[in-house]
Amino acid sequence: MTDDRDPKALRRDWMRTSTLEGRVALVAGGGSGIGEAIAHAFAANGVRVIVADLRPDMADGVARAIKAEGGEATAVGMDVCKQEDIDQALAKAESAYGGLDMLVNSAGVIAPQPLVDADLGKWRSSFEVNVEGALMLARSALQLLKASPVASVVNISSLAGGRAYANGGSYGTSKAALIHLSRTMGVEWAEHGVRVNVISPGSVLTPLLLANMTRETQAARAERIPLGRMGAPREIADLAVFLASPMASYITAQEICCDGGLSQALMVQKWQSDS
Repeated sequence: MTDDRDPKALRRDWMRTSTLEGRVALVAGGGSGIGEAIAHAFAANGVRVIVADLRPDMADGVARAIKAEGGEATAVGMDVCKQEDIDQALAKAESAYGGLDMLVNSAGVIAPQPLVDADLGKWRSSFEVNVEGALMLARSALQLLKASPVASVVNISSLAGGRAYANGGSYGTSKAALIHLSRTMGVEWAEHGVRVNVISPGSVLTPLLLANMTRETQAARAERIPLGRMGAPREIADLAVFLASPMASYITAQEICCDGGLSQALMVQKWQSDS
């Protein structure tokens, strides 16, 4: 399934009835995939978006597309592992829009490799980007977020953070660490009025996934999902917007799986196969 909804039609989304209008969000990893969809979804709800990505040209392309749809966005190149890049992105938020209300950590890397001979450099890189980068950015943004009456952080993990699969050790372990990090942030930063939640998507049709899967592989994976299909980036984005909004004002320090039921399906399939 692809997400073929008209982005322009989303300018009158149901979330427009909330206080998202005029708020400011920074989306790390916003140049493609789930991050790109989140940037568009925020803009569709009246949020002014800072699209940050390691690839400045990708970030710029997303910001231009948002503007063409009638939204407000600006682009910035940012490596979440470099403090100077983070500082520049946050300074952009302050100078362009006067502050920051919402932060999304969607930047991440995948390095498939078996544990027995795992390249420790790739292992460390997974943690550096997927965990330390998220911490560095969120911690640096905290001062701005504390000034917002609707402050929220949404981190993007993965179903792999709670379910093991072959060759996914470095990615899954780092995503598990991000889930725990998010819970701890949510507990510690509640006193500042900053909510922190984490989304664990299942199989989502992003460019990265499509580039590494044949149609046959996609079909086989979809068969394992109770809803019978893989997810669209926009479906993760809708959840991210909800969690970042005041409509989720009593939700913090939580992991929410958005996976079409896949995380709950293994026992059912085993039971059916034995019956």
